Amino acid sequence: MVCKNKIYKEMNHMKRYIKKAVQVFILGLLVFNLSGCSDDDILLSVSPGEDTSNGESLRLISYNILEGMKLDKTNNYDNFVEWLKSYDPDIVALQEANGFTQESLEKLAARYNHPYVITNVKVGDNYPVALTSKYPLEKRRRVTKHVSHGCIFASIKGVNLVVTHLWPQGYWHQDGDGLGTEYRLHEMGIFLDSTINKFPMEPKWLLMGDFNAMSRIDMDGMDNPQGRDYRVHDMIMDAGFSDAVRHLHNYFHRTTPTVYGGWTAGRKGTRIDFIYGTDAMLRDVTKAGVIYDDFTDNFSDHYPVMVEFRY
Repeated sequence: MVCKNKIYKEMNHMKRYIKKAVQVFILGLLVFNLSGCSDDDILLSVSPGEDTSNGESLRLISYNILEGMKLDKTNNYDNFVEWLKSYDPDIVALQEANGFTQESLEKLAARYNHPYVITNVKVGDNYPVALTSKYPLEKRRRVTKHVSHGCIFASIKGVNLVVTHLWPQGYWHQDGDGLGTEYRLHEMGIFLDSTINKFPMEPKWLLMGDFNAMSRIDMDGMDNPQGRDYRVHDMIMDAGFSDAVRHLHNYFHRTTPTVYGGWTAGRKGTRIDFIYGTDAMLRDVTKAGVIYDDFTDNFSDHYPVMVEFRY
């Protein structure tokens, strides 16, 4: 019976993958003349589904900034601030906001015109996440107990946002015990129960961050797709989320490594940084992509992900 249940579960995941692949293929045909497969094609504008918004849009960037943007720290973060100003996001979700307090992050965010800030600095962890915004953050909540880097939950203009950073290692409490994925599953269960599962009547959700795990939806970009563990992203999709980038694009996007992280031409890389949305949210997503430019090549070991959505 255990084997049968496992087979049924794998079949259900494969059906989900095939369904999503068909949807992506159809979208790809619709926008074929606009899209390409190079890193220079950062974003693709599409308007899928019914417009449930008020006609206005927000831009969100999710970015693992490598230990508090340490590569720009001696320059007082001037390059980082100018880069953010150039994209002018309404919301920024940060992972690895190392070294920042609530006060110091507020000062930095003010330089790129974000007066609203929340971070989850906690005792015993040096890798907090954070949200900064042009608009007030409502329903603010930090989830830090029984997890590594934790998550932040907030709402902006009726859209629920969750930013997280899952456990990075292939082990749990002791080196070599092989329980890294089990701990990430444990963390994700806590985050889902603290957010979307706690408010099932609210349809619009975006879940983002560094998940330190790969998804079966990216099998076309992997050297060894059969040898991966996809359970973390399977759990997220089973909770009602879909990947925003693959929702609009029909090809693989790497988020690691960057040029700084050792990437060279010809390497496929991996994708562990995602922005997920519920179906109600993805109907209002108009752009989604990974940002590749001179700054992101050289100031972190992760590339940022960006979405634009109507609200």
